[in-house]
Amino acid sequence: MKFITQLHDKHLNKPMWIVGSDPTLDSYPDNFLDDKLGMTLHLAGLKFPNATYRYFNELDRITHLIKVNPSFKEKANIFAFPFYERKERETWPVAGSNVHFLLLKPYPPRKIRDDIFNEIGVNAMIEQVGIAREGKTIVFGGFATCLHCGFFTAIMMGCNPINIIGSNHDTINGKDHFNQVEEVDRKMRPTAPRYNQARRGEMMRAGTEAIIEGCKRNNIKVNRYKNYEDFNPC
Repeated sequence: MKFITQLHDKHLNKPMWIVGSDPTLDSYPDNFLDDKLGMTLHLAGLKFPNATYRYFNELDRITHLIKVNPSFKEKANIFAFPFYERKERETWPVAGSNVHFLLLKPYPPRKIRDDIFNEIGVNAMIEQVGIAREGKTIVFGGFATCLHCGFFTAIMMGCNPINIIGSNHDTINGKDHFNQVEEVDRKMRPTAPRYNQARRGEMMRAGTEAIIEGCKRNNIKVNRYKNYEDFNPC
């Protein structure tokens, strides 16, 4: 079993691209990551199957990708252990030989103004950036999105700057994901709210913004991009 700490400073001061699967991903060419250090989150692996790393914390996502392309099991993957709301025995069968593990500690949805982090939650996410940078823990917390643990992993790797695409936490034209996987995701999660329902996207953004603030305090530059056409930070 390889822990995430073994990747500490592996890509020191190298730019990392973290890729979510929102609808803006349709605007990117399929070879976008070919010359970049990149990490896909869940179903974004179908858009960029040759990315450097893939992050998973949910069983249905990795199971689907392996079914589509069995080689995903042996690629360089980052797993949260155990998978979200799954038992340990359900995580091991899909773990190939090239997996690094972190222990997932979802932050409780402590709320003020309905769904937004209170000061304790925000400060915990900010503090986690410095802890990740030191590379001394395998325990990471996230808040409603896999982006957060992917973010902490890139920080542990020493990546700087960290560039984020396809992770705006928005529903666009009624879709949460890029065309190739929108239908797949809805079949997997037929009752899951859209990002624009129950302030789900706003909850995710609260955690993301806290991590970005932590990065500023640790001299890590973060760029977030809307889409391929304009490449303007959002």
